[in-house]
Amino acid sequence: MTPETTTVAVDETFLSLQGEGLEVGRAHLFLRLGGCPLRCTYCDTPRSWSPTETRSISELEAELDGLLAKANLQRSDLMLSVTGGEPLQQTDFLCAWLPTWGGPVLLETAGILAAELQRVLPFVQLLSLDWKLPSEIRQGQELLQPAECLMAARHSGVAVQIKLVVTETTTALELEDVLHQVEHLAPHSSVFLQPVTPFGAGPKPPTGQQLVDWSVAFARFNLDLRVLPQMHPVLGIR
Repeated sequence: MTPETTTVAVDETFLSLQGEGLEVGRAHLFLRLGGCPLRCTYCDTPRSWSPTETRSISELEAELDGLLAKANLQRSDLMLSVTGGEPLQQTDFLCAWLPTWGGPVLLETAGILAAELQRVLPFVQLLSLDWKLPSEIRQGQELLQPAECLMAARHSGVAVQIKLVVTETTTALELEDVLHQVEHLAPHSSVFLQPVTPFGAGPKPPTGQQLVDWSVAFARFNLDLRVLPQMHPVLGIR
């Protein structure tokens, strides 16, 4: 046993409704890990860039089980959403711990560290791939491997959803490029165009008409393409 397999950098844990993708509106148990090498223009959790607090396995499980106990639930009753930050920076811990969790797991990644993703996929039921548009990355573009991550998920047989955060400066050309790649690698995939939720001095979302125009223009792709904003800010919850 090493520190990498017995401790983890945690930003926060909480129980709430899933606000994105295929699981939207369902109660989830959230584990937000600390640490991320990317700097997105629209990041709404910049505190998670640098890990600040660590937990041992026993401390983390006591924290998560405590949240479940307050709701009179067990681990198998809710999906555990592992998000960040970037969870794949702590793959050693996830590979050691997730097999013992005993409940369904959603893993969210920014589409980096594809080799690490391959290691953790056997312990995941749903992969949420946050496919970053390069124009929205201030730092870390060279780390992006979304196509490789999608292929890893496809080969593993794990269910996958793809999220594309779009802003008022997103272009049809860059969206078309991504959708073409996704269709080629994994036709029929569920792809969500997610208008950015304004945060601080970050970018603003596209107009409703722009979202309509994109949806119509890209209907030709063999994908399950939908527009879905983040719902938890709308409801005033985490």
